[in-house]
Amino acid sequence: MEKRRPKVVVDVFYLYVAQTGIKTYIVTLCDEILKKNNSSRIEYIISPNYQKVKQNQFFRGKTAKWKNLLFQLLYFFRKQVVLPTLSYYHQADLVFSPDILSPIFAKGKKVSVVHDTCFWDTPEHYQRLWLKYYLYFLEKGLQKNGEIITITQFSKSRLHQLPPFKSIPIQVVYQASGLSESSALSDLKSTTQAAYFLHVGVLEKRKNLSLLIQAFDKLTKMEGYESLRLVLVGQRGPRETLDDYDHLVELVNTLGLTEKVDFTGYVSQDQLASYFQHALGYVFPSTNEGFGLPVLEAFSFGLPVIISRQGALMEVAGDAALILEKNEEESLIQSMKLLVDDLDLRKELGEKGRLRLQEFSAEKFFLSLEQAFKEILKR
Repeated sequence: MEKRRPKVVVDVFYLYVAQTGIKTYIVTLCDEILKKNNSSRIEYIISPNYQKVKQNQFFRGKTAKWKNLLFQLLYFFRKQVVLPTLSYYHQADLVFSPDILSPIFAKGKKVSVVHDTCFWDTPEHYQRLWLKYYLYFLEKGLQKNGEIITITQFSKSRLHQLPPFKSIPIQVVYQASGLSESSALSDLKSTTQAAYFLHVGVLEKRKNLSLLIQAFDKLTKMEGYESLRLVLVGQRGPRETLDDYDHLVELVNTLGLTEKVDFTGYVSQDQLASYFQHALGYVFPSTNEGFGLPVLEAFSFGLPVIISRQGALMEVAGDAALILEKNEEESLIQSMKLLVDDLDLRKELGEKGRLRLQEFSAEKFFLSLEQAFKEILKR
């Protein structure tokens, strides 16, 4: 008689609104499950329907406040009522929430992916009452039969410092890059003709893009660097308290950089690949990251990268990026200047990046995650 495979319910409801890292995490995981579900020793139940949620646009983009409120209500109802019901209906051995929040009650083990510690590090960026309830449900959901998977050793260390998680088991599973050089069509041309530095991500305050703009401004005032451009790919922050878009546009206008700085907004995967393919270098001055997915995306195009001296970014990049001596303007100017001037350095960093990327393949991510599930189910 064939041995019953353990059942894992994967909650992808958050994909309705997910952007950047969490979206890539969920999409990569689901794509790998669909490839390997028949051969896997674990039976995965993706809920709700992955393809339908992925294609749905109702909650995406710039949405009205009533839509945001509706999603929050549906989200909490989903977590505390629908998901527990599904866990018993499917006789689940484990309920997996890649979007941080696990239900308070469910059949089997509960595993949350806590990507970073932004809620605790910068609580002022979130609506106070919403954050209070969110953290309450997060902590309660993990107190009984709950475990955490996070995406870097840096995040694991930070989580273990927080009182609610000191006694909760935490494992690290590196996620994969969701973009590869094959995403770029061979006949897709760059929309930016001059040499440019690139940043990709939601325009949030923690991304520290005002530092990048100010450093870029001073660099382009130096002789020989006047023609450089800066391309900022990404949407507004998801909440007013997080969003930095208006401030950044005002800063660009004040510095007289409107002809040199491009705010692209949301772009398609092909357009994004093109921006990576044709950039001079990628700059990531963020002050708070749990992983730093665009570093890997840049590596996949052999693009040299500059990162801030931040734990998760340094862990992901290894020796394949320029790390700022200090998270300050002058240090960033000198690093950008170095990339412009030194072609050999750009090639060297590009080669190191491609090697580093091998540690973060989609298959390795899935196999590591599955191994973590097996260990959790044994406990």
